[in-house]
Amino acid sequence: MDKEIWKVVSNLQDFAKNLTDVDVNELEQYTTEIISNQEFYNQLEGNRSHFDDRAVSSWVPGIGKMLGAVLYVLCRVLKPDTVAETGVASGVSSSYILCALEKNKHGELCSIDLPWRGNQSGWIIPDYLRHRWQLVVGRSSERLLSLLERLGTIDIFLHDSEHSYQNMLWEYQTAWVFLRSGGLLLSHNTDMSDAFPHFCQSLGVRGFVLSDMGGVIKA
Repeated sequence: MDKEIWKVVSNLQDFAKNLTDVDVNELEQYTTEIISNQEFYNQLEGNRSHFDDRAVSSWVPGIGKMLGAVLYVLCRVLKPDTVAETGVASGVSSSYILCALEKNKHGELCSIDLPWRGNQSGWIIPDYLRHRWQLVVGRSSERLLSLLERLGTIDIFLHDSEHSYQNMLWEYQTAWVFLRSGGLLLSHNTDMSDAFPHFCQSLGVRGFVLSDMGGVIKA
């Protein structure tokens, strides 16, 4: 892969700065802000511990604290009107996004997901953040286009649903059309297929990867 098209970075700050050109001081402020938000982490842990045994035993965070902090920081920097997300599961990534939107006092998250392992998607999301969240129940292949057409324009898109090459590439291509100039396309589990680098290469845009999270800005 052409190095001008593809770059792997080693930390949150490099990833966020490459995608937003955020000031270092602002970046450090937002990073500290989420890391020190004990109320938020207490709410996540409280919801996890109070859920039924079946959900807790099958709980897979997916996006951990580092990538969660990435989502938070990017949403604090861009202050989006609308974030669209496919794949919710327990709702860890959704919670970080919503936490940033609440701090911004602005914006909404629209998510698409099927019920997760017999449980309601997003069960870990703190109650105080849910007023900024809309869940569309269904498969992204069936619901994403209609959701984006209704929203018109989005500021950030996050893929985290079925990680087949075909579905990932289709979601990227579909969301890209509705992404505003300067908006971000993000993808979890980019290591599951070659869809993300192939997407970047096809458009001639530069992608960045931190761990298994990919990101690209729509110039």
